[in-house]
Amino acid sequence: MVSRVALLTMLLLGPMGRPVAAQPRVDDDLIGLWGADRVFGPELRGELLLRRAGDQWVGTLAGAEATAAGSGDSLRLVFPAGAGEFRGRSVPDGVRGFWLQPALTTAGYRYATPVVLVAAGAGIWRGVVAPLEDRITLYLLIRRAADGTLTGSFHNPDMRWNGGLAAFRVRRDGDAIELADPSSGQVRFRQAYDSAQRRITMDFGVPFSLEPRDSAAAIGFLPRPAAAPYRYRLPATRADGWAPSAPERVGMDPGPLKELVDSILATDPTADGAPLVHSVLVARHGRLVLEEYFHGYSADRTHDLRSASKTVASILAGIAMDQSPAPFSPATPVYPYLGASADDSRKGKITVGHLLTHATGLACDDNDAASPGNEDRLQRQRRQPDWYRFVLDLPVAVDPGSRYAYCSGTLNLTGAVIRRATGSWLPAFFDQRLARPLGIDRYHVNLMPDGEGYSGGGLRLRPRDLLKLGQLYLDGGRWQGRRVVGERWVRQSTAHQIATADGGSDGFGWHRFELQWNGRTYQEYEASGNGGQLVIVVPELDLVAVFTAGNYNQYRVWRRFREQLVPRYLIRAVVADSARVR
Repeated sequence: MVSRVALLTMLLLGPMGRPVAAQPRVDDDLIGLWGADRVFGPELRGELLLRRAGDQWVGTLAGAEATAAGSGDSLRLVFPAGAGEFRGRSVPDGVRGFWLQPALTTAGYRYATPVVLVAAGAGIWRGVVAPLEDRITLYLLIRRAADGTLTGSFHNPDMRWNGGLAAFRVRRDGDAIELADPSSGQVRFRQAYDSAQRRITMDFGVPFSLEPRDSAAAIGFLPRPAAAPYRYRLPATRADGWAPSAPERVGMDPGPLKELVDSILATDPTADGAPLVHSVLVARHGRLVLEEYFHGYSADRTHDLRSASKTVASILAGIAMDQSPAPFSPATPVYPYLGASADDSRKGKITVGHLLTHATGLACDDNDAASPGNEDRLQRQRRQPDWYRFVLDLPVAVDPGSRYAYCSGTLNLTGAVIRRATGSWLPAFFDQRLARPLGIDRYHVNLMPDGEGYSGGGLRLRPRDLLKLGQLYLDGGRWQGRRVVGERWVRQSTAHQIATADGGSDGFGWHRFELQWNGRTYQEYEASGNGGQLVIVVPELDLVAVFTAGNYNQYRVWRRFREQLVPRYLIRAVVADSARVR
């Protein structure tokens, strides 16, 4: 395997490890990897001190203060200048609630983060607000091409931002550098270059000061900074419910697992179609056997699940069906249940099951840029802040149930059904009925403009917690023996409900595919999200795997995680061990 130092050397200097140009040139000092980290906030974080005197609440956080009058056990503190707010409720052992931070510069959404405060005296509680950090890491790799010109490419591990082009022509012009389209010659960026300080200042509305980075500081660019060759290591024991195990103890050969990690570490992140894996975790027989992180990610860092969050909506729907005062089922008509008016009689036939199988018939298709209800159009429009209403008002394109069309907006309506059934704010329902029973205490729920949780994507979880969702379903709706979701819903939602265009099928909020290895076929079901956010369950092998990754808008790449990596390394690890035992 190529070492991380050798990989970066090859990227910078060419495959022979020496400069392409034999003679020094005036622009040689531009060659190399340049990087910058920019943090936009949020400013309010740290210890939240809450005091109550009668019906008056006072909250102090990072020097800011908010007051509110509150009757009963609930409270809402809005901090000045839109810096955030706390929504909470008194409970027997303290105060439990959520911190709602301002919209992120990098993502555009607000997020709700759980906060638990404990008593610190009479009428005083303390807790820690740990909002989602609003930051971006940006790299610019400049190399000498075979024709002697300089080429440059942007790399961003979190959002796969590349400036609009895979590669630029780079030219130095005095105290500036120009990045041009190699086809048209049009200059896309002209930025200041301080050769004495070795600093490139990029301005994308906000400045980024890029400075040289070596392999040890290229966190996020390479799969890992320079390090010794990989050797299998047992996952860490943490107080989160997972019990680590050596692969051999659960019938897995560690050899293929090591090969999988080696293949990720050897990845050239600049190659077309490179798999940009951020984490890989594997559990068998309920034991955690593999846990590795890459590109700057770690066990304590939450990851954007993108559309894998839709499966969480299905799980919550199953919980709400059994535990709500206003019960519903997949056959429940949506418009009458929500009390929504319908301008087309066919809308009255749209059921909860249609929401969960992308088969409502409404004019919504995320894969069609011209579709009136596609997710980009929904989220960019400002006319209707109520996203439920926006989707309910869409015209009908085809009869409900007659066609599969992937639509985040219609699946998000599942959240409206859950809210109607339970009377709960969705982040609070998620916390009480799913997160806490699974021991998930750190997460971020992205919010719609009206402050309700968005069920169509964007929930952020730590990978170990994401893996719990697969284990929960593999164990029939139980986590460590405790019933969380009904077994009937587990079976029903992971069974075939509708065929999809990619050769698979969908259950209710779960995707289903067949995996091939060594002449055998294994049925799996999964939660999946753009970029390579995957929870893959293979019931026959009692196996659950999680991938998180940064291959956004590259389905041709991240589909290989399921189709190639899981059979080649994970299924083979099980089969190889079985063959060895025999």
